[in-house]
Amino acid sequence: MFSMRPQWGFDWHELITGVLSLVAAYVVVGMPRVSLTAMVVILGFLAILSGLTTLSGVSKLRDFVGNWANAALIFAVVDLLIGLFFIIKPSSGMVVLGYVVAFWFIIDSVERLAVVSHLRDFGNGYFIASIILDVLSLLLGIMLLIEPMIAMLSITWLIGFYLGVFGINAIVLAFARR
Repeated sequence: MFSMRPQWGFDWHELITGVLSLVAAYVVVGMPRVSLTAMVVILGFLAILSGLTTLSGVSKLRDFVGNWANAALIFAVVDLLIGLFFIIKPSSGMVVLGYVVAFWFIIDSVERLAVVSHLRDFGNGYFIASIILDVLSLLLGIMLLIEPMIAMLSITWLIGFYLGVFGINAIVLAFARR
């Protein structure tokens, strides 16, 4: 008689999300300069967030790794400067985006490898996983440094592809829920 299953109805929010995602995918792939400018600003905020996060943990890190925490402090300041540069001068940031992303990956990987020993206190699994991920990040940074245009071009295509798949999926969900 009475169904306990919730009734969805046509999902207009999913449809709108899907359509906007497809438009965003078109913009990202069709207008890479606009997309790169937006990415430069977003990366600027991420770099600032990374620097602030590292700064907030330096005193605790010093208890575990001693003077190696000074390296983390230096790299945190570098993160903050990169972030400010990207936000203040996004057009200049686009020119150096490939190189900066490569150096950012390398610097953060080296910083994390320099202080990874404190993870042994939390278990060897975390320690080993962190080393593996940091080495992979370091290798990726080196590869991007060799060919920085790959970093710039692949970012827009990957984001465009993701937005397209996400948009199509959202539209399918909108009709599936009716």
